[in-house]
Amino acid sequence: MLCKKCNSEGTLVIRKVFFFCDACFIANIIHKFRACIGKNTKFSNDNKSLICLSGDISSSVLLDLVMNGITLNTHKKLRISPVFLHVNGIVSTDDSVCNLIMNQCKKYNVDLISMNISSMITEYKNYNEADTTVKSNNFRMPTINNFVNKISPSAEKDFLSRIRQKVFYKMAKDLECNSIFTSETNTKLSAKLLSNIVMGRGSQIENDIGFADCRDKDVKLFRPMRDITDEELNHYARIRHLSSVDKSVSEINLQSLISNFISDLEINSPATISTICKTADKISSADDNTGKPCQICQNNLKTKLDKLTATDATAFSKVVSSGEYNASLLTLDFESVTKMEVFPHIFEELCYSCSKNYYEFKTNIAKH
Repeated sequence: MLCKKCNSEGTLVIRKVFFFCDACFIANIIHKFRACIGKNTKFSNDNKSLICLSGDISSSVLLDLVMNGITLNTHKKLRISPVFLHVNGIVSTDDSVCNLIMNQCKKYNVDLISMNISSMITEYKNYNEADTTVKSNNFRMPTINNFVNKISPSAEKDFLSRIRQKVFYKMAKDLECNSIFTSETNTKLSAKLLSNIVMGRGSQIENDIGFADCRDKDVKLFRPMRDITDEELNHYARIRHLSSVDKSVSEINLQSLISNFISDLEINSPATISTICKTADKISSADDNTGKPCQICQNNLKTKLDKLTATDATAFSKVVSSGEYNASLLTLDFESVTKMEVFPHIFEELCYSCSKNYYEFKTNIAKH
């Protein structure tokens, strides 16, 4: 088969339909990367940008695309001043990942900043595990290790992704960066969209999946690889001889199940993936950004509505199923149910999903 661009012999196929030679394919991926940035008005040139690297294949491709863009001598040059950051795991540091990223940065003659995600806990007051009756308007963040050891795997993955993002924002502000680049692809964002809905973060889809996350007033987070699929990522890394660490591990949680479903979908119905991801562009929240942010995920907290919501119904169901049901509950409003700590600190300090995770944490402490 012939390359769809130059009619030379095709060396690879995308979506089982489109054939490319290596040169045209690389040019096409670079174009997708630049076009994703260029067509969005929320991104402005001459920014100091924090480039977040993880060591996986998408991170290696992002580094290569950024360095390719800033070294051009044409009008298509990517006009940013990059700062490269690697955030380590929760407890232990994987030296192989750190060494790989350091070697990648040395190859491009750039410096790397590395830190551990657990350092975020120094921002919060110490949490006393014996105190399971934290009062409203006095929310205190538990230490990361204590928290992840007492919640389900799905809640743990959700929580750690939020903390990792807080690290990105904190470092961006400390380094005086105006923007953040992450390496999330079309495939990963499609899985994240479905995971958000399952985890009760449907109202956050616009910021969590879209090209730009503008929840923070000072720093914007951008996803310049959101038009590139994992299939294209693998071909790009192979052709460019990019090294990476395989971070695919066997996990039992909702996010992994959804990710496996999306991966199978990409193989059997590849056109569906871009359709799922583009759904995020058509979803927006009716809330403004002037409200109080959630202490964990920074999403704008909703105010209490006059109409009955799904959160009200879920809170009432939890009370009934807990065995504490009595006839007097029929006269309780949502605020009264909340005071029973079904959803601790909800709409005051935490959003629905973070409150649900925090409730699970407190319940498990009480059992032990």
